[in-house]
Amino acid sequence: MTWAVRRMVAGDIDAVLALAQKIPEAPHWNRLEYERCLTGNESAPLVRVGFVAEEAGSLLGFSIGRLVAGVCELESIAVAREAQGQGIGRALLEALATWAETSGAARMELEVRASNARAIRLYESAGMRREGLRAAYYRSPEEDALLMGAALLSGGKLA
Repeated sequence: MTWAVRRMVAGDIDAVLALAQKIPEAPHWNRLEYERCLTGNESAPLVRVGFVAEEAGSLLGFSIGRLVAGVCELESIAVAREAQGQGIGRALLEALATWAETSGAARMELEVRASNARAIRLYESAGMRREGLRAAYYRSPEEDALLMGAALLSGGKLA
């Protein structure tokens, strides 16, 4: 499989919405939330960004992050079930980390369902560490959120 990661554009939003609906762990945002990943200008720089992984025009996954006070919050990362295990999640995470570092962020942070072992393994293998827990953070079903974070190094690497 030959896939590539690139910045999300307006034409990707329908496919991102469709993929998010297929993945229960993904946030189920509305179109406007994804559109906010596309806009920014000199007076109001882009503070939220999206990346997509695709092959031959078919969406395989996406990641969304935003900058808040020098920290990049990973808000969402999702990979189609049939495309998992091929390094797509890692590439989406690295693309976001590189954007964050070049945008002035010093850290990356996230929360993840405590039961999402696959995602936790991905984050830990990328250099993120467990930093806390938010009890009963998620709904449907109710579940704790594991808080993870890492410093951003040059080139978007996590430490």
